[in-house]
Parts: sequence; C-alpha cells; structure tokens
Amino acid sequence: MSRLQQASDRLKAALERLETVAESAIDAKSQDANADTAEVEALRGQLSALREDYDRLCQTTETVSNRLDGAVDQLKLVLDEEPAKKQA
Repeated sequence: MSRLQQASDRLKAALERLETVAESAIDAKSQDANADTAEVEALRGQLSALREDYDRLCQTTETVSNRLDGAVDQLKLVLDEEPAKKQA
C-alpha cells in the first residue's frame, strides 16, 4: 500500500470518527433542548400558579384592609362618644 493510500485511509477513518462524534453531539443537544423545553413549560405553569396565588392574596389583603379600616372608624366613634356620655 502506498503512503498516499495509507494517508487517505487514515483521513477517511478520522472523518468517520468526526461524523460519529458530531452526530452524537447533535443528538445530545437535541435531547437537552427537549429537556429544556419541558423545564420551561413546567416553570411557566409554576409562574402562572404563583400569579394566581398573588392575585388571591391581593384581594384578601384588600378585604382585610377595608374591614380593619371600618373597625378602626367604629372604635373612633365609640371612643369619641364616651367622653360625651360621661359629661352628660
């Protein structure tokens, strides 16, 4: 076998190994991309649930705040009436 033929065979073998490695890398990237897509979808679902919880908490906070304001106003009225009753 001539040196040229040997070099050609080695080059062919190296290219085949390179193709195999490249295909493996592409497959791995594809699997990683699929896993990343699934993770992104899971995170979107969690974010949506957290936003719903936040909205409910905002509504609850608003309700509690309004009730507390009403209770404070009633206490102020009662306390303002107490001195008037004592004077009468």
